[in-house]
Amino acid sequence: MRFEQTRTILQKLAPAYHRRVSDLFQDLLEQEVSPRVRLMLDYLVDHEDHRALALGEFCHGTPHKVLEHWLKGLEVNFPQVPDNLLDESVRFDLDQLIKAAVGFKKVLIDYYSQAATHCSDKETCNLFEKLKNQEEKAMKRMIRHAQGLADL
Repeated sequence: MRFEQTRTILQKLAPAYHRRVSDLFQDLLEQEVSPRVRLMLDYLVDHEDHRALALGEFCHGTPHKVLEHWLKGLEVNFPQVPDNLLDESVRFDLDQLIKAAVGFKKVLIDYYSQAATHCSDKETCNLFEKLKNQEEKAMKRMIRHAQGLADL
């Protein structure tokens, strides 16, 4: 059984996840990439940095009891950034880059969904559902942005 406190997830683990993904995209920007991939990478770096900052702001309006809530019996630890999603193909293939970016998002969405099911407190459950919904919306915006680049 795993135990994690909501505050730790929101203030440390999730922002660190977004920053790590941003760093991976930034590392790709320093390599030779296609023009469309470069535009998408610029977007993704900003997007992930913004998501990390938004979680800090999200905490400010969150009730103390929700931040202090312990998730008990969670079957998984907070996810690590998958290191197998980015390969050489993403440097010149916008579709492969988007596939990897969606993969990073799905890891968080799945975790938030699992966290919501393991909450004994309704407010905390709602918080994780809200986080899951925000990540899903962010993923849809990211895909729309990529579709716009593909049309160029």
